Amino acid sequence: MATTSWDNARRHARALETALDSKLSTYSKLAATIARSGGAAGSSSSSKDAISLEEEGDGIGGYKLVEEEIEELLGKLEQAIEDLSTLINSPSQPPSSSMQHAAQRHRDNLDDYRRDFLRTRGNVEQSIRRSNLLGSVRKDINDYKTATNSQTDALLQDRGRIDSSHRMMDDTLNQAYATREDFAQQRTLLASIDSRMGGVLSQMPGINSLITAIRTRRRRDTLIMGCVVGVCVILILGYTFGF
Repeated sequence: MATTSWDNARRHARALETALDSKLSTYSKLAATIARSGGAAGSSSSSKDAISLEEEGDGIGGYKLVEEEIEELLGKLEQAIEDLSTLINSPSQPPSSSMQHAAQRHRDNLDDYRRDFLRTRGNVEQSIRRSNLLGSVRKDINDYKTATNSQTDALLQDRGRIDSSHRMMDDTLNQAYATREDFAQQRTLLASIDSRMGGVLSQMPGINSLITAIRTRRRRDTLIMGCVVGVCVILILGYTFGF
C-alpha cells in the first residue's frame, strides 16, 4: 500500500515537472518576443507585438496568464515534494536511499524551475519597462512634431494674412496713383483750354471792348433800377405815414 502511494506521488511530481517544462518553454518564447520588441525601436511590427502581449494581460496566451500558471504549478510541485517527504518519513515505510535520492532530485528540479522562472520574469519586466520607455520617448517626439507642425501652420496662416494685407495696400496705392494721374491730365487739359481762350481773345481785341461796354451798361442799368426802386419805396412810405 505504501509503495503504491509512493509511486502515485512520484508520477504526480513527474507530471508537474513535465507541465512546468512546457510552461517555462512557452514563457521563455514570450520573453524572447517581448525582448526583441523592446529592442527593435524602429520596427513597427515588433512594437505591435510587444504592445499586444502587454495589453493582452490575463487573456489566453498572455504572459501574465502564463506566469500565474507557472506559479500555480510551482506551488503544486512543492506540495508534491512535501508529500514525498512525508511518505519517506512515514513509520510504516522505512526510507530507502533511492527514495531519498528521488525526493532530493525533485527538490533540486523545483529549485531550478524557480530560478529559471525568476530570471525569465526579470527579463520580461525589464523588456517591458524598456518598451514603455521607448514608447514614451516616441510619443514625446510625435507630440513635439505635432506641436511644431501646428506652430508652423499658425505662422504660415499669419504670413498669408500679412501678404493679403500687403496686396490690399498695393491695390489702394495703385488706385491713388491712377487718380493723381487723372487729376494731372485734367489740370493739363484746363490749362490748355485757358491758353486757347487767351489766344482767341488776344487775336480779337474788339471782343474785349464789347465785353467791357456790356459790363458798363449792366452796371448803369443796375444803378438806375436801384434808384427807381429807392424812390418808389420812399414815396410809398411817405404816403403810408402821411409825410
